[in-house]
Amino acid sequence: MTTPEDSPRQAIARAYIDSLLSHDPSAVKFAPHARRVENGLTTGFSGPGLIKALGNAFYYRAIIAIRNIELTESGDMVHSTFLIDAGLRGKRMVTVSVEESFLIPDGTIHHIRAKLRVPLKRARATA
Repeated sequence: MTTPEDSPRQAIARAYIDSLLSHDPSAVKFAPHARRVENGLTTGFSGPGLIKALGNAFYYRAIIAIRNIELTESGDMVHSTFLIDAGLRGKRMVTVSVEESFLIPDGTIHHIRAKLRVPLKRARATA
């Protein structure tokens, strides 16, 4: 949800982040040729394709919470960090650390570069 402290570009990026959980992409503004790259692999090839995925993709259905959202801005770029809790039937199974950078030169998202990390559990010491 947009906050009063958000700049116009930050509000656009936050609308995208919010849609990951709500599965309602109606407030997300993509350029027609938008791309999304996640951990080096292209996962979105067009604005319409990204909108469709946000509304329908099964992999977003596992998201049960998004928290600790932090946004910063530098020129046309908005950088975000946040945590995604994912699971089944409302039960959290994993938390993923996310860093996403959004190129927003004209009021629409042209490019998203995402890094997702699943923290490794530390092995318990045996005595």
